[in-house]
This record gives sequence, structure tokens and C-alpha cells, in this order.
Amino acid sequence: MFLSLVVVLVASGCMTRNPPRTSFKVGDVTVHAHVFQRGAFSPVMINVHDDENTSVLAGKVIVKESGGRLVELVHSGRRFVEFKLDGQTYRFDPNRIFSEDGIRATLSRRSYYSEPAHRVVKEFAAGFIAQFALDHEPVIVALHNTDGHGLTINSYRVDGDKSAASATLHASARRSVGDFFYVTDRRFFDYLKARDFNVTLQDDANVPDDGSASVYFARKGIPYLNIEADVSHLDEQTEMVRVAREMIVELGLIPR
Repeated sequence: MFLSLVVVLVASGCMTRNPPRTSFKVGDVTVHAHVFQRGAFSPVMINVHDDENTSVLAGKVIVKESGGRLVELVHSGRRFVEFKLDGQTYRFDPNRIFSEDGIRATLSRRSYYSEPAHRVVKEFAAGFIAQFALDHEPVIVALHNTDGHGLTINSYRVDGDKSAASATLHASARRSVGDFFYVTDRRFFDYLKARDFNVTLQDDANVPDDGSASVYFARKGIPYLNIEADVSHLDEQTEMVRVAREMIVELGLIPR
């Protein structure tokens, strides 16, 4: 696998591009990693779906304000990565590739499964983790967007389609159901509940292994939080990212 990296640095409050780029090669497709950074590398925020751009804008605001690093995967402007290998077209969800079962399931669901394709996707996942040493970070912040109608905080209720993943949840009466936190650390849940945000705590012991980053990092013992917001709610998501950073600092996971 040919690895490269597109680096976008934030220096003195301004974002500048560094033209040299290297990329992850997945079959016949190139997946770029854009890095936005100011000051220290932590906290690391990741965005893996190329059509969830409001979350990237919110992350950039907080990097510029307070420092940190944002890693954005860029390939086609679409949610799924599509590639060709040996004449066959494959498609996968880049947030379902962090386990053997996850890779098998996402290839099967989104296109077609084969062992060669499995190996290519597994190499990509391993390369992404290794390139940014994500499994050595004190905390991982994932940035995602919803449309306010499909996946919501209500999806994690007892009668919701994601109930198997949730140990408990708090639903705020004053916030949009599409704006919520998904966390793997009880401290995060308690903090965000006290601030009256929509938040659900992953049931690490029983959550199905779907290959998602939340399951991967939970099993590594690395605190993880996913910030979901409606694609039209830039201000709300920016507030959520800002509060998440404040929480991580207050809990002593990164320096002030």
C-alpha cells in the first residue's frame, strides 16, 4: 500500500497549505488525509465520512481557537469509499473497517465480498491508524453529521434501532434530537448530561462489533466520543466541539 499525507497546517491562527501530498491507495482509488493543526497535536479529531462537511467546519473553528489536530479523509465527496480491484467494484463505509467482522460486513452490505478486497481495506484501516498513531492518543474525538431525521438520540432508546449499542442515555428537552454525543467513557456521559446535552453511553460489554471506531477504541481502552449534529447546525456543532474540548481538559486527559 502506498501511503501519503496531505498536510494542512494552522499557524499563528491562520491555515496554510503544504503542497506536497501523500495518500492512502485503496485499489484504484486515492484517499487523502487532510490535517488541520495548531499548537499541540491533542486532542485529535477525526472525520471519516467525506460528505459530512459541517462537522469539519466546526472542528476547524475549535482548532483555530484552542489548538489541536483535525484529520479529515477526502476522496469523492461521498460517504462511502468505492474502488476497483481485479475488475470488480467494491464499496465500504470507512467507519466500519476497524475489525475483521466489520470489514466483512461492510463490503458485503455495500457491494461484494472477497478476500483480496478484505486485505486491501484492512491495510487501509491499519495504515490510517498507524499514520497518525491514533491508538496511542489519550482520547479520540470523532466528528459526524446527521440529517436530523435518520440517526438521532432517539435511535438509542430501548425501542430504537440502535438500542443494543447503548447502556444509558440522556435526552434533552431543549436540543434537537439530531444533535447528540455518543461516548464510551462514563465520565463523559455524566459531564454532558449535567450540561443537558443529548448523550448516549456505549455499552462496551455488549455492543455489537460492527467495525466502528467507537468499538475499536473502547477495546483499546482509549476514551472516545462522537459528536453528531444536523448538517444544517454549524453553530450548534461548534458549541458541542468546544464543550467537548473543555471537558477533556477539565478531566485531565490533555493539558490546558
